[in-house]
Amino acid sequence: MTAPTHDLTHFGRYRIVAELGRGAMGVVYRATDESLQRDVAIKTIILPADAAERATLEARFRQEAKAAGGLNHPHVITIYDIGREGDWLYLAMELLQGDELRGLIASRRLSLHDALEIAAQVADGLAAAHARGVVHRDIKPSNIMVIHGNHAKIMDFGIARVQVSDVKTQTGMVLGSPKYMSPEQVSANPIDHRSDIFSLGTIVYECATGAAPFTDVDLSHLMFAIINTTPPAPSLLSRGVPQMLDLIIGKAMHKQADMRYQHAAEFARDLRACRAQMVASAVGDSGTQDTQTVLLVPQVAESSITMATSDTRRTHAALCLPLSRQFDSTQALLRLSSFPARAGTHTARTGMQSPIAAMLRHPGQLTWTTAILLALLCAALIVMV
Repeated sequence: MTAPTHDLTHFGRYRIVAELGRGAMGVVYRATDESLQRDVAIKTIILPADAAERATLEARFRQEAKAAGGLNHPHVITIYDIGREGDWLYLAMELLQGDELRGLIASRRLSLHDALEIAAQVADGLAAAHARGVVHRDIKPSNIMVIHGNHAKIMDFGIARVQVSDVKTQTGMVLGSPKYMSPEQVSANPIDHRSDIFSLGTIVYECATGAAPFTDVDLSHLMFAIINTTPPAPSLLSRGVPQMLDLIIGKAMHKQADMRYQHAAEFARDLRACRAQMVASAVGDSGTQDTQTVLLVPQVAESSITMATSDTRRTHAALCLPLSRQFDSTQALLRLSSFPARAGTHTARTGMQSPIAAMLRHPGQLTWTTAILLALLCAALIVMV
């Protein structure tokens, strides 16, 4: 569904110049502020016909827009003004000249190195918004503009919450982009700033792999996947993705909000540390390694990246336990040699005796070569004990 058209030439003091885009609830225009003689972007929302819904939507719009208008951050779009013209609410904001992150990802014009810096900038902007109690609720590639090279700006603060308060409205219509939403959003549970962190994690995943982590075309299947399934680690899908980034994305996209990054600033820090590690690794491969850059890596290893590796670490610890001092290598070899006979393998069926059993039961038949090999094996086991 697209927004209805209108015959207005002005929104307040803003004169419409051209249409920039349209969506389900409104149209975005390029306009001129006739008072200050500057170009702005005007985003509009059509008010519903029902009087009660109209009043509620307008109140929420103004409340959220005022909260977002108080943000002053280099990575958050600047909001200039809010108002109403007839049946339309409008928001006057900074006019950005650049590329949507969505297009950069789709065209594969964005290196992973640059993507991590852009994502870190977005996390910085989110941290500033969250500190003022503003939750975006609709973080997705089309709401991130990249300007002046690799400078990121988050768009739609102030109206994202109005447009996408939950995945479903009372009539069952789906709003926004569910594939970037958090589990608590798609399940219509209460959300907070950590939902934005999950959404940014899905964007980093897509930048690393070229595909969103959840992409089912069937909405019910997509919602089930977001709530219940874990996508493959990015390093398994794309060459050049460091395992450190697997851990960062895994923590950001944890199903339980309490297990994610609790602050967007922490997310930004680890993204930049991963980027520094990639730079250090590339410089090291070229033979001119920068020691100061490499020193960043051990600090990150001890940071908050612990979410997705607890089971792996427990398994690794179990595999690294030392041998018992009561370990008898001779008895172990005898048991190993008798295993095929108990398991009914080819050795048992043919009556053949395993080489290990033959050597241990008839030591007189040992050759010098096998004797030396056995001695080395025993020496190695003694050192391990």
